[in-house]
Amino acid sequence: MTTPLCSQIQRWHAQLTPTMEILRRLAGSTEHQFLELGEKLQDFSLRSSLISTTARNLVELVAGSESTELTNRLRRLFSDMDDYLGRVSTQGVQSCNTLEQIMVQLDNVVQPLEGFQKMDKALRMLSISTKIESARLGELGAGFTTLAMDVEKLSQAVSEKSAGIMIQRQSLTQLINNNLEMVRATEAHQYADAHAILATTGNNLGTLEQVNSACSETGNQVGLISEEISADIGTVVSSMQFHDITRQQIEHVIEALEKLQQHTCTAAEAKEEACPALVAETGDICELQTAQMRHAADQLTKATQAILDSMQDIGAKQAQISRDLQQALMGNSSNAEKSLLDTMEQEMHQVTRILQSCDQADQELAGAMQKVTGTMTNIGGFVSDIEAVGTEIDLIALNAQIKAAHTGTQGAALGVLAEAIKRLSLDAVTQTEAVSSTLLAINAITAQMEDQSFLSEGENLHQVAEMEQEARQIIAALSDINRSLLQQLSSLATSSEALAEDINSTTASIHVHEEVQQQTEQSLHALEQIYSEARVQVPASSEFRDNLRHMEQRYTMDSERMIHEMMAARHGVRLSLQKQQESSGSGSEYGDNVDLF
Repeated sequence: MTTPLCSQIQRWHAQLTPTMEILRRLAGSTEHQFLELGEKLQDFSLRSSLISTTARNLVELVAGSESTELTNRLRRLFSDMDDYLGRVSTQGVQSCNTLEQIMVQLDNVVQPLEGFQKMDKALRMLSISTKIESARLGELGAGFTTLAMDVEKLSQAVSEKSAGIMIQRQSLTQLINNNLEMVRATEAHQYADAHAILATTGNNLGTLEQVNSACSETGNQVGLISEEISADIGTVVSSMQFHDITRQQIEHVIEALEKLQQHTCTAAEAKEEACPALVAETGDICELQTAQMRHAADQLTKATQAILDSMQDIGAKQAQISRDLQQALMGNSSNAEKSLLDTMEQEMHQVTRILQSCDQADQELAGAMQKVTGTMTNIGGFVSDIEAVGTEIDLIALNAQIKAAHTGTQGAALGVLAEAIKRLSLDAVTQTEAVSSTLLAINAITAQMEDQSFLSEGENLHQVAEMEQEARQIIAALSDINRSLLQQLSSLATSSEALAEDINSTTASIHVHEEVQQQTEQSLHALEQIYSEARVQVPASSEFRDNLRHMEQRYTMDSERMIHEMMAARHGVRLSLQKQQESSGSGSEYGDNVDLF
């Protein structure tokens, strides 16, 4: 007949079966979830490393030697254009001053030319007077008729030459005035516009450098944070070995309970005096395994919560990376329709057109100066002719004086006329010298202008074209870099945002600790109920101490020893010093039984 105590043991035996089923499912069901989580973490780590690598490439793209060299070349080109423009502007000012000096000299020609016109009138008057006096003297004054004709011819020659000089002067004046207007207009508008555009272009380049510097700084920050994230994920992956510890602890609990079941399965056939020992064993094992199970579940919950906290921190860092990249992307492409580089290329083209216009003006000015030189040559020829006329007037005056002397007192009037012609010859020399000196001054000015010219015909246009071509090439290369920068920023932003979402999604889906806690609570409740009932039937005795010493020998995990020692201390059992030393000196928390995750 089965005693009540043996019946109680049989009931406990039956209660252990569903409890062990729960524990078996618990030991196996979490492994898949943690393996899946581990795979995701490995994927997160790889993606974070790729983001870090891309960020480093971005920094190299923006702050690398190629980008720096291109930017420096473009800045030097701006400086060269500005210097070129300054030289052209200086040349324009010098040209204006030269033309104004020529205008002053041309004004000085007016007075001598007016003297020639008066000389023409005087010669005409003398010719008429000579003819009249010659007619009065009859045959005595016959020679003066020829003299009067010569004076008339000289008068006509003086008139023609002085008129030719006046026409050439007016032509020069008109030519110079037109060129002065052209140079001054270029100086007033185009030079100022070109300087302003170059200044704006330089500012745009500075803005571009600031934007790229900000992108570089963002790339550096992204790289650093991504490296931190990779390290954090690595730490989380390493910390997941706690799952194996928990699994082994549960397996050890199952093993102990299986042995207990084997002992209690014979309770129906056991003698009455053997039942108390089985009750004591049941209480001892269930109490100890309850403590082990609770510790394992608590450790799993704490470790999983630590993972969740780490994952949330990782997700927050990754989200910050995504925000920083989005901000950098917006800052770099805020003017996508008309980017800084497009604007700079247009501005460089405008400056080139202005420089070409200035060069065209310089070429026109050079052509004008050639015309001035040619005209001055023509005027010089007229002056030489006038000098020859002055010499002829002097000869006529000398002949007139000789003929007047031959006529005696009757030719006294002709002598007066001869003296007048002599004075005209002297006036002709004076006026001719005045015109000649003025022309020499103009020639000196034009020669000085040619010496000051720094642009050779054809070379300037070639130089401007080369500068524009180089600017286009540099800006095209910078545009390629900027386009690649935008692509990498966009790719980084997309990758970072997707990684942040996946991390947060994975974090939100982690509930394994809650499931473990819920299932272990069911098992713990059953075990606690069994050992509580067993302790009521058979309180812990001195035999339990021997059992504790015996069971202490089987543990290979420090965490299990810790729980065992706590239980032993609770029941006043002192474990052997040798075993404690072996436990404290162990190099591994997990021993040979742990398969690292």
